[in-house]
Amino acid sequence: MTSRRRPGLTAEMSQFWGGRGWGFGVFFFPPFFFFPPVSIATGLTCGDGRGRSRSPPPRGQGKRPPPIMEPLRLVPLLASLQLLLPRGSPAVLPPPPTITVMPEKIEYLIGDTISIRCVAPWTKEKIQGFQFSGTSGWAVDVRMTRRTYEYRFNLTGPKDGGAHACTYTVLNQFRQLIRSQESKSIIISVKDRPPRPTLVLKSSSGGVTLEGQPLVFLCAAPAGEAERRFHFYKEKTEVIAEVEMILKNAEVQLQVVANGQDHSGNFSCGYEEKTDGRWISSYLSQGVEVLVKEAPWAPRLEADPPEGVVSEAEPLRLTCVTSRVDFRLRFRFYRNGVEMPPGQGGSKIRNVGNFSELFFPQNSKKFNGKFSCGVEEEVGGTWVASPRSQAVDVIVKDLPSQPALLSDPPTGEVIDGDPLVLTCAADAPPAPRRFVFYKDDAEQFAETTTKDRALFSVPAATPTLTTGRFTCRYEEKLSDRWIPSPFSQAVVVTTQARSQLIPLAGGCAAGAVTLILGLLLAVWLYRRRRGGVQWKGFYDKDDPSTYPMTNINSI
Repeated sequence: MTSRRRPGLTAEMSQFWGGRGWGFGVFFFPPFFFFPPVSIATGLTCGDGRGRSRSPPPRGQGKRPPPIMEPLRLVPLLASLQLLLPRGSPAVLPPPPTITVMPEKIEYLIGDTISIRCVAPWTKEKIQGFQFSGTSGWAVDVRMTRRTYEYRFNLTGPKDGGAHACTYTVLNQFRQLIRSQESKSIIISVKDRPPRPTLVLKSSSGGVTLEGQPLVFLCAAPAGEAERRFHFYKEKTEVIAEVEMILKNAEVQLQVVANGQDHSGNFSCGYEEKTDGRWISSYLSQGVEVLVKEAPWAPRLEADPPEGVVSEAEPLRLTCVTSRVDFRLRFRFYRNGVEMPPGQGGSKIRNVGNFSELFFPQNSKKFNGKFSCGVEEEVGGTWVASPRSQAVDVIVKDLPSQPALLSDPPTGEVIDGDPLVLTCAADAPPAPRRFVFYKDDAEQFAETTTKDRALFSVPAATPTLTTGRFTCRYEEKLSDRWIPSPFSQAVVVTTQARSQLIPLAGGCAAGAVTLILGLLLAVWLYRRRRGGVQWKGFYDKDDPSTYPMTNINSI
């Protein structure tokens, strides 16, 4: 734009630095344009046209001639007044534009597209652009040479509402950009989104679940009569696959099957409400964090004794151990695949943390079999069963039979100094056994053998060693343990002192026998000497008188 010169002004004097705020004019005067200084006290001092100054006459010497100020000499003074005037003051700003909005509504909806039209009045200055602004803090500057501009934008929320205005910019004759006065404000009201719903995970485990278990969410919107449709999101992505939704009035239930740990994350929900034929999305609900864990592993079953081989008199302890305690636990024990009811066979169950004990104080052979266990975890009100443990074979063996205790002498009466022999005999085939003899319940002797019996011998009985109540029993080896048999019947042994009359009676008896034998021998000898003859036998019809007498001593 070419600026016009005023009469009497040089090109340097027409230069002006403008804009908003205060501006300053810079001028260059030729030497002949300088004037004598202006006296503040006496007014202006003028020259006489010949290079000499003209002073006012002294007092009393007549009238002072009126000051003569040539028009040309007033130009620098007038131009210098620009130093005192603010640049771009309202008095010199271009007039405001006209602002309108289309379409016109009392209240706009989110998603509406509006146009704000700004029309500048006719001006001889060249328009350089338009500026649009809102009370929410946004502003747009558009370069445009036409007198009219429409700014279109989409309403995304209440933040796009409020007061809106526009201005335009022109280039004045001094080639300065001058912004116009602001237009009147137009008020745009934007209806807010529907309020956020409430999302609840129907689970008693606090957002922790297992693979393969359903996730049940309940999304509830505030009461209202408008038509609605609900949406569920995981990490801001809508959940569509593997979803079952049940709509009930102002709430909806979502069921998702957690097929893997990838279902862990933050879940939220929202809904759309139909308003004036359009669907307006609500704010999203608060997020619900879900952690999906692996399905439960099979527990481990341990037996005590470890081999699972026990006798009927021995206790048996089975312990079921699981690997975690993230949920409430419930243990079950099985025998040959059938669940054992509590208390069966006098058993007792004790649950502690991540394990459970099944204890049998005594056993019977009917409890032979394969034992296993399982664990259940409560997830969202549902008990989820784990695979069963590996089976443990339990073998219950008969107790060893009662042994027999035999004594020698059989009467149990032993003479002091005589030997005593006790025999403990097992009614069972030969096998590794450990025999133990007791006197008055105190162990006296033990022997390990593979035979079915053992001997306890005392070479010389004494009242201290052999008088008392004797019993015995044996132990059979079962795996790496010794299983004791019942005690034998007791044998009471008494030790008697040796009597002093026994040798005397023996000597008397021996003497009597010797005496009797001697008497018999004497009688025989006597009769033999007295007879002296030998009689021969007679035959039938023989006459004994015909046989001569013979002296037997001479034969």
